[in-house]
Amino acid sequence: MVRRLTAILVLGLSARSACAQEPAPNIQTPQEDRPFFSRISGLFGGDLPQLDRPDSVKLILRPHFGDFVRRDYLRVDTGLGWALNDHFEVNSEAMFYATHGFKSSSDGYGIGELQFGSKYVFEELPMRGYETTLALNVALPVGHAPIDMTDGYYHVTPTLVVQHNWISKPRLTTYGGVGVDLITKSRVPGRFSTNQPHDDSVSLTYGGLYDAGQLKWTLSGTFATTAGISETGRQFFYLQPGVLWYVPKHYTFRSKTQWIVGLSARTTFGPDGVDFSLSSRLRAEITFRQVMDKLRGRSNDKP
Repeated sequence: MVRRLTAILVLGLSARSACAQEPAPNIQTPQEDRPFFSRISGLFGGDLPQLDRPDSVKLILRPHFGDFVRRDYLRVDTGLGWALNDHFEVNSEAMFYATHGFKSSSDGYGIGELQFGSKYVFEELPMRGYETTLALNVALPVGHAPIDMTDGYYHVTPTLVVQHNWISKPRLTTYGGVGVDLITKSRVPGRFSTNQPHDDSVSLTYGGLYDAGQLKWTLSGTFATTAGISETGRQFFYLQPGVLWYVPKHYTFRSKTQWIVGLSARTTFGPDGVDFSLSSRLRAEITFRQVMDKLRGRSNDKP
């Protein structure tokens, strides 16, 4: 696994150096004027070529309220995202769990999984009107999490995503990408979800996003296969429409926290048959730079 990760990092740095030698002039619409879509696991997980303001640090909080009904414990994802400059971003996330007491359980509490990620954005690549991102995400099951919380495998997932912003339809964004999921068994027991590859796999994804103001409509289709990269040869298909609601500020008392409510319907086809599921998410995002700018403004207003 270490060799795999090293090779991926070398390839990423080589691509960055090749494209940084002669940057193309920025003739696209400014980043702040384009539609922005937050990555939300389970609803919209694409690593699009979009970053927050440079030097901004974002705190992410995502409780899984559906666990009060479906599980004996409550999961809460807490993370940080940091945009180091106009092109590079890193993030980390920890999944906490705790027995909620509504069912008989001895799961206790702790951290069940850690996630780390980074992405680098190449503007005007492969041509005008397009942007490309090279991303690397790592998921590590840890501790003594409940057996149905993780799959019990380490995941190293490099991805390449190309995004197209349509000039004639500025609210529409389409994207396509390829990813590789390299897995290694950990000491933490776990359980695979329905139609999840049990070996290393390659995936191809194509999707679209429509920005309707506070509502962001999403649709993605993914084909994944273990053929050619592992000893098995299984195929998987995923289709997932969804909607994200960026809650208006007047509903949150003008706070600096951006609340996002999401709903998606996911259909999977694979060795386990056909499976249909609904997912909902509530996520809170607060950018520390915005908070500090607000505090500085108040200080300057004082006599």
